[in-house]
Amino acid sequence: MAAPKENVTMKTIAEEAGVTLTTVSRILNNKGGKYADKTRDRIFEIAARLKYRPNALVLGMQRGKTHTAGVMLPTSEWFYSQIIAGIHEVFLDNEILMMLDWNSRSINQKDDALERRIIHQLVDRRVDGIILRPTCEEFESSYFEEIWERDIPLILIDRDMANVKTDFVGTDGEAGGRAAAEYLIELGHRSILFIGAGELVSTSRRREGGFRNVLSESPNACCKTIDIADAADKLPAILKQPDRPTAIFCYNDPVAEQIIPILHEIGLSIPKDLSLLGFGNQQSADCPFALSTFNQHPQLIGKTAGEMYLDRVDHKTANGIRRELITPDLIIRGSCGMQK
Repeated sequence: MAAPKENVTMKTIAEEAGVTLTTVSRILNNKGGKYADKTRDRIFEIAARLKYRPNALVLGMQRGKTHTAGVMLPTSEWFYSQIIAGIHEVFLDNEILMMLDWNSRSINQKDDALERRIIHQLVDRRVDGIILRPTCEEFESSYFEEIWERDIPLILIDRDMANVKTDFVGTDGEAGGRAAAEYLIELGHRSILFIGAGELVSTSRRREGGFRNVLSESPNACCKTIDIADAADKLPAILKQPDRPTAIFCYNDPVAEQIIPILHEIGLSIPKDLSLLGFGNQQSADCPFALSTFNQHPQLIGKTAGEMYLDRVDHKTANGIRRELITPDLIIRGSCGMQK
């Protein structure tokens, strides 16, 4: 078989077949027309021999849809890789090509320009829509000016933004926080420490909110809170007090693992002396015990985002903002024990 020619176009096929460009276009695109079988067979034979492939980007721009999606998600964590897998499954079934990019920092300042630059690059490549996990929750709506001006659907994932009203899918953090409190109270714990990531991170804030709501309704229960940034300085003093917490709930698993060396240095054993509960089911191979945690169903989050994207791009969704929260499930392992 002859090697494919460079830049084979419909015009190339038309010239070799001795027919018009319109004839080739209509036959290859199945647009009908009364053509002899001999002519059809000749066109398809030449196209196959020359390994003709249509320019999907050009065709998409001509038809008003490129069937490409911009996806901005970190790739360094298992949790996000599973979300990407869920998105990819939906897109693959619907002939959507995913253009994946990300900000190197998962949590950023609101004046960071990298996110805006990536958005511009995706818009320049004529994506039909964008799925974005924002690195900062304080970006103003003007930050997404390019998207709004071109009427490009935007789906936020995992972290919500108060200043931007658009579709969102993520974990039901309040439900997870409530379930964490109910579980630890059932084990007999009443003095509990929550380690979060501060007010600017909604995932931490919502888990703490649900957690505190349950504890506030439980007799003799109390909750202290510190940020992970302060853990090295504040945690030893808190855990050396006579009325120290008997359990710690961390807003995610990496935070739980980060404080393990501090607990060991103090001489506390998990779960004999202290119960430790994480969130996210992201335990690393280096964790010295099986961490009780919550499954956030990241692939389901990704699939939901992909389906939400398709509905927006295909104009199947009404003008109202959609908000989908996936309920996390408690996974009981070996890091939490009964309080005697």
